[in-house]
Amino acid sequence: MNFGETLFKLRKEKGLSQEALAERLGTTRQAVSKWENDQGFPETEKLLALSNLFEVSVDTLLKGENAVPAADRERGWYVSRETARCFLAGERRCARYLGLAFFFWALAGVPWVMLPPGGGQRPLGMGLCVLLGICAAVAAMFSQREDYAVLRREPLLLDQAVLKELRDEYRALRGRYLLVAAPSVVLFVSGLLALAAASRGMVPWTGYHALAFLVLAAGLWGSVWSLSAMDSYELLVENQRHCAGVWFKLRRRLRGKLESL
Repeated sequence: MNFGETLFKLRKEKGLSQEALAERLGTTRQAVSKWENDQGFPETEKLLALSNLFEVSVDTLLKGENAVPAADRERGWYVSRETARCFLAGERRCARYLGLAFFFWALAGVPWVMLPPGGGQRPLGMGLCVLLGICAAVAAMFSQREDYAVLRREPLLLDQAVLKELRDEYRALRGRYLLVAAPSVVLFVSGLLALAAASRGMVPWTGYHALAFLVLAAGLWGSVWSLSAMDSYELLVENQRHCAGVWFKLRRRLRGKLESL
């Protein structure tokens, strides 16, 4: 089957009209009609959306390959190679921005220690750091696409070839992430202990505690970035263990109760 025939078949199996499919994709019924009549192809973003909607790979859409059997679909949410790649790219961007957000928030302690309490320099410096952190957090939120949120909510089903490819890639990258994560955790704990000692009155506050805030900020950035990036890979390659976790089961149970109300 060609693309148009495959799209028509999958749309009918899903029980969708051309208008309903167009609404889900954010396009027009005329565009869907042209695709089904082989008068054009959707852009990459629309192809990925179709892949997620019909739970088939992009190759299945374009080449008319056999779709994932229905029995397999019921076991999990099908993730194509293209979907996995886009998800990982978005998660890496989110991890960088989220790490920066925590970095700037921790850095707000530097002007608090270094600048005099009188006047507006201290609150201005702290406010600037907090504002930069908020901007980074907002960027992290917008770097994640809403249509990939389902990957964290459902058990996942990947082709064996794709799963092997991702596992090999994660093994190659995991050492690099750990090289960042291990010293970052040490920096975070060291900065936290130094600040805790000063806040409890064990040592007096001095200008040197600005260094403790810098160490804390660097540790937070490295920890958040590396651990978040590792988590996104493990979500895909160790999905069975992820779904067996207490937090995943609790969220799924709560979501089911909310949907039944």
